[in-house]
Amino acid sequence: MLEQEDNLRLKRLPFIYLLVFLAMLGLVIRLGVLQIVHRQEYKEAANQVQYTKIPLLPRRGYLYDAHMRLLAYNQPVYNLVYMRVAKMPPLTQKQISQLAKGLGVAAKPLQAAAETEHTCDDPAILLEALNEKQIAYVSEHQSQYPGLRIVESTRRCYPYGPLAGHLLGYVHPQSPEEVAYYQKKHYLSSQRVGLTGVEESYEALLQGSVGYEVWKINPFGIPTRLMGVDPQPQAGQSLRLTFDSRLQAEGQNLVAQEVQRVRQQQGQHLVDAEAVMLDVHTGAVKMMISYPYIDPNWFVNPILYKKHSHYLNNPILTPAINHSLSSPRYPGSTVKPINIIAGLMNHVITPSTTIFDEGHEMVGTYNAHDWKWNGHGLVDAKRAIEVSCDTFMYDLGMWLAEWHDHQPAGEKFSYWYTHERILGLQKLFDWEWKFGLGPKTGIDLPGEVTGRFYTDDVIHHDIAPYDVVGMDKAIAKGKFLPNHGLLYDNAFAAIGQMQEFTPLQLAVSAMMIANGGEFITPHIVDAILTPDGKKVVQTVAVQRHSLHIPKTYMRVVQEGMEAATTHKEGTATRFFVGSAYKVAGKTGTAEISQFGKKTDISLFVGYAPAIHPQVAIAVMVPGSAGTSDAAVPLAKKLLDAYFCLSAPHGSNHSLANDATEWLQSFAYRTTEEAN
Repeated sequence: MLEQEDNLRLKRLPFIYLLVFLAMLGLVIRLGVLQIVHRQEYKEAANQVQYTKIPLLPRRGYLYDAHMRLLAYNQPVYNLVYMRVAKMPPLTQKQISQLAKGLGVAAKPLQAAAETEHTCDDPAILLEALNEKQIAYVSEHQSQYPGLRIVESTRRCYPYGPLAGHLLGYVHPQSPEEVAYYQKKHYLSSQRVGLTGVEESYEALLQGSVGYEVWKINPFGIPTRLMGVDPQPQAGQSLRLTFDSRLQAEGQNLVAQEVQRVRQQQGQHLVDAEAVMLDVHTGAVKMMISYPYIDPNWFVNPILYKKHSHYLNNPILTPAINHSLSSPRYPGSTVKPINIIAGLMNHVITPSTTIFDEGHEMVGTYNAHDWKWNGHGLVDAKRAIEVSCDTFMYDLGMWLAEWHDHQPAGEKFSYWYTHERILGLQKLFDWEWKFGLGPKTGIDLPGEVTGRFYTDDVIHHDIAPYDVVGMDKAIAKGKFLPNHGLLYDNAFAAIGQMQEFTPLQLAVSAMMIANGGEFITPHIVDAILTPDGKKVVQTVAVQRHSLHIPKTYMRVVQEGMEAATTHKEGTATRFFVGSAYKVAGKTGTAEISQFGKKTDISLFVGYAPAIHPQVAIAVMVPGSAGTSDAAVPLAKKLLDAYFCLSAPHGSNHSLANDATEWLQSFAYRTTEEAN
């Protein structure tokens, strides 16, 4: 029996050996096919799919105010990105629809983002700031969507909303037109970039440099193993700005309240208002306000942008524009102090030159009236500023053109018209230009524009632009640019009716009067800091140059501006009665056109204290009632706020209280409610 069983086993062994042999042969053949037939295919697949680089975007530098209060930082978020590796099939429309349904968002934006050309090391961002449910959905279904990945990122955050919104700017995705520009600077197309404000002007410093994670991935494009980071991302440098956020907040609230007051009490439809305050010794911006306001967070968050888009794109309100440096307007009498200096420096008047003002002056055949119908009586240069005497300025403007009731004796009118008249205008405009009225100031903010100069055009019965720089070059060559102005253009230019300047330019001119004629480049950034903001890397250097004006001439203007706020007949005295500090200032009004309608603009420029000045200020309120009753009281309140916060007790406020006050303020609430 045992022998039969052994024989049966022996008979089975060949079959077992055959099966084992066939199995081994199959494996060998399969290995051969893989190694020989598909060798190149799998080699390419291994090279293409085995590793990929995932960018690590750098932390953008922070923005701080002058006292290191945080004004802009980065909030951690998770983004959904799409990295399509070589030979990976694109996501189908069905997959996109399923993904959109799972995420609870619209499919069209996801489809558009997925179809853009992106590489593994510059993935497309499909969705930003995922919530917990969205993160869970992608994690559970990642194998269904090859190439999708959740990555850590940041979203720019501005904790005080519209506080200094025009100064800070905001970050946004690169537009299709910007991608090529930033690629040359080695940016990824997924990197957010600064737009307007400090975010734009200091983009290169704030941005930092990209790092990369090196990942091993499977054939489905899913990263499976982190191999390392090379190179490490480098955070952007932080910046300390020149202004105290408490003063900026108080200023914005005061401007918003003043606009509301004028609207209600005077029935005027004010659209905008501006104020600029500069340190007269350093050019540092202490305050820059352009009403109405914007919240930079609106541009970062698509939901908020949609909510406020009607307000942001309102062609009348134009809240996105920083009018303080982008909107030149007629300066009116605020240029009279500068034009007095032009007369003194060209020796057509002296500090003691006196006229008798009867309320009007014949300029050629035109009877030019003073704002005071019965005149100011005896007026010298200092009093001309104090009472804002138009008649004195008419004479000065014509005297600069060698016109003393007529052209010079023995000179033909035609020669005077084509030579002396233009030279007189050029002398006036040239000194305004030297005092920062007209040229770009060079401030470290984008969007600044030059001022504008005009003359009438008797041929085309219109106004024509006047090129101050071009005329200077032509005169240097013994020539003149074509100009067909009216005889009395010179007189009207002397009272600020033939030129337009920005509030920033007006503030610079006041600063230069305060410091004795020294131009200092205004600036908004005080220092470049380490990324953590703990150390100063570099303080910002500014350009300076002096006009070397005799002190006796400067005193005429300075004392005239002080008299305008303190003497009985001063045009601004009633607003500064009882003030704890003395101000030197100049009021102004002018007729302007807004939206096809004629209206008036209220202006004030000045500095304080009048002795040993600290700050210069310019306030502009377009659309007011043709008096100083809007700009001057507002300037007074802004100066009060400055000196209050500059006092020893002013620095004792807790940051929590300051933040709470701002977030409950009229300016904050009305801005956030705008839509």
